[in-house]
Amino acid sequence: MQLITLTAPDGHRERWQPSLTVKALKLLYKYLNNPDQDKINPLASEIKVFVGDDIQQVHAFLVYAQAVQDNLFSKLDIISNDGKKSMVKVYFLLRSLETNSTAKKGIANRKTADNNTISIIEQVTDNDQKLINELANLAKLFVDGQLSYKNMEVCK
Repeated sequence: MQLITLTAPDGHRERWQPSLTVKALKLLYKYLNNPDQDKINPLASEIKVFVGDDIQQVHAFLVYAQAVQDNLFSKLDIISNDGKKSMVKVYFLLRSLETNSTAKKGIANRKTADNNTISIIEQVTDNDQKLINELANLAKLFVDGQLSYKNMEVCK
């Protein structure tokens, strides 16, 4: 079973199950997103020690933890052909496959290489819009350079 190792700024480390990490991060994100909320959930308070209270960073950690939980890294690896395709290109193509995307209309006019990647995305995701969105969010972490966290890592 995979675990996520969380590291606090003081160096304290704990291993958490991905599902518990996702739950805690969702609670913390909800708390940070609602300034009128008085009390923080105890689980959110526990993980806040490790990830801080920057809402954008908490969201990035949440995307990362969900990707671990749902095994999205292997799916993204298949789509990117073991990292041989530009993650920016993969991100753009994933975003273009979203239901409400204006870029989706022009898919038929794309280059053959893009069509091959689109076919792979469709096979890997089975055209599941939720999965496409989650993969796009994960790819965005790579594009934005937000996956170099010292606070959170996957271990077996």
